[in-house]
Amino acid sequence: MKRLLTITLLTICLLEISSCSKSSDEAIIIVDPPMDNLIYRKIEYSGVASLSEARVGLAAAAAGNKIVFAGGGTAGGAAYSSAVDIYDVSTNAWTTTRLSEARYHLAAAAAGTKVVFAGGLNATGYSKVVDIYDVSTNTWSTAQLSQARGRLTAAAAGNKIVFAGGDTGLNYVSTVDIYDVSTNVWTTAQLSQGRRRLAGAAAGNKILFAGGQSNTGDSKVVDIYDVSTNTWTTSQLSETRYDLAGAGAGGKIVFSGGGNAKTADIYNVVTGLWTTLPVPEDRKYVSAAAGGSKIVFGGGGSSATVDIYDVELNTFSTLQFSELTSDLAAASTGNKLLFAGGDLSSGLSKVVNVYTLSR
Repeated sequence: MKRLLTITLLTICLLEISSCSKSSDEAIIIVDPPMDNLIYRKIEYSGVASLSEARVGLAAAAAGNKIVFAGGGTAGGAAYSSAVDIYDVSTNAWTTTRLSEARYHLAAAAAGTKVVFAGGLNATGYSKVVDIYDVSTNTWSTAQLSQARGRLTAAAAGNKIVFAGGDTGLNYVSTVDIYDVSTNVWTTAQLSQGRRRLAGAAAGNKILFAGGQSNTGDSKVVDIYDVSTNTWTTSQLSETRYDLAGAGAGGKIVFSGGGNAKTADIYNVVTGLWTTLPVPEDRKYVSAAAGGSKIVFGGGGSSATVDIYDVELNTFSTLQFSELTSDLAAASTGNKLLFAGGDLSSGLSKVVNVYTLSR
């Protein structure tokens, strides 16, 4: 669980987000837990489950005990799905519902009790629809992005869920929509470079948006949003890449996959330094999720495996995967990490690959 570190000139208070108060002249820093407090250090493959509908280009995020998969393309991406599959890790039960609008290549992220799905391609073009699921009340509401677009990305830190980039056809956009779940207020910003098929990931008080395709070619640009100061800076990946994936854990954010990239870019949110590490397999149209001390990258490769990064050991290992698939979705909460759907050489998948985390 992330905590708030409130610093004044005279005192330091370390409290849960829900109980720490601040005055207007205090600085807020969101800190990941120390490595020795990470609950789960082991991961094993637990078999498969099934989505209600086979689809590709869906999105996933998790809050509380719920992992939610929504949207996607059917019929090889020629049709659009509004299907929502909700997995409750506490009861091991699945339920289904529908988005307010069918679409694919949408984006999702979660903060607090809210899981938010935004944008995408719909039957008439590009969508600005936002579907908001509150896991605490099991209710849905809707909102709108400032600009309709697809192939965007999303990530969250603190109370902020941020949707960035995307395209409207030939135009690759720099638009950023920021949703504060505590105030229910939306604001906007701009990436340093308009691009689509980028990746978003977060750890501590930083949200990073990396890589993608720009109007001038493949990108290595990284836009860094500090939610504690509401400021933006930029950096670069070690190489250009798009259709990559990223996730964060234990003060590190890792980006892997994209094109023929055979390295992972690892960002330390405390030091602000980058390192690289060879990956077991180059992947494209890959997805990622983090749980405990593990960040897992799946799909988009040439073998039925996932790449597992250990944030403590700074090493990669692999585990089995049920099938060769790409353009799938992944999310994690509690002791479960799930990859679902995707594109197979023989059609679309409804398979959910389940991984269990333990001490």
